[in-house]
Amino acid sequence: MMLSTDPGSRISRPRTIGILGGMGPEATARLFERIIALSPAQQDQEHLPVQICNLPQIPDRTAAIAGRGESPVPLAGQGLQMLAASGAEFIAIPCNSIHHFFAELQAAVQVPLLHLIEEVRRAARQRWPHAPRLGLLATNGMMQSGVYQKLFAQVHCEIMVPEPARQKEVMAAIYAIKAGQKSFRAALAAGRDLIERRAAGVILGCTEFSLVQHYLAADFPVLDSVEVLAQACVDIAKGVREMPGRRVAHAAGNN
Repeated sequence: MMLSTDPGSRISRPRTIGILGGMGPEATARLFERIIALSPAQQDQEHLPVQICNLPQIPDRTAAIAGRGESPVPLAGQGLQMLAASGAEFIAIPCNSIHHFFAELQAAVQVPLLHLIEEVRRAARQRWPHAPRLGLLATNGMMQSGVYQKLFAQVHCEIMVPEPARQKEVMAAIYAIKAGQKSFRAALAAGRDLIERRAAGVILGCTEFSLVQHYLAADFPVLDSVEVLAQACVDIAKGVREMPGRRVAHAAGNN
């Protein structure tokens, strides 16, 4: 099978996608489901090769960012190495918060990693090219890390976050979703507040919210980070986009 890429280049087979998952497991399954759905295939052999390493034992990212818990990097690094050894040619991580540690994670493996939040920024500028502000629903750790704020400031877009009381409810909803509940009302209220504060749309900056995104998208415009990551994986695996560069010395949010 010959797949077209950028002008002048072709790949003879699809690239193998690696997924470092478990943060949480349902969000990982959601990413795999979306990769399948976004891959036009009429038979098994036309689907993309995917390697998944599901490691729910990776320590809590929010606690680590706050300095109250074990770093996720050592175990996550082992998972990345397992994926590389199994043939993954690039790796996606369906967890926003762990991208605070992006440079350390990339240093742990020779295979290039996709930077989820850079992919979200790319998709956001395509959807809302002139938006001066966007809302963000994410973990406390993601808010504290400032990765979204720093990356979007580079394209002159302000990232708006929920008020503290609302954020406490959002965080409780994230852990409820991880526990198997389809908790979305806190995110719905927080998203409405952000839209009322003149955000053009709301980024679902925690992959757990992808599991309830249809409830939220019915009320205000959302950008689902899992959907963004799935599309990037498909495009790169098929050769529609070039492979991501491997960056260690400079990584947003960890410099």
